[in-house]
Amino acid sequence: MELALTLLAPATMGRSLNFVFGAGDRGEGLYDAETRKRLAEVKSRCDPANLFRRNYGVSA
Repeated sequence: MELALTLLAPATMGRSLNFVFGAGDRGEGLYDAETRKRLAEVKSRCDPANLFRRNYGVSA
């Protein structure tokens, strides 16, 4: 599977969050560093109480 993802990487536009599985930090690797930083800033500004925490994390 990893080889297939590596070969297709130049032709992809991102990852579909609907098809991400696994344990641990489910948000890890879903976004490039710049996008993750921007989303973490929005999250801290709009949801400081972390009410929307049951999905994919975007902590800084």
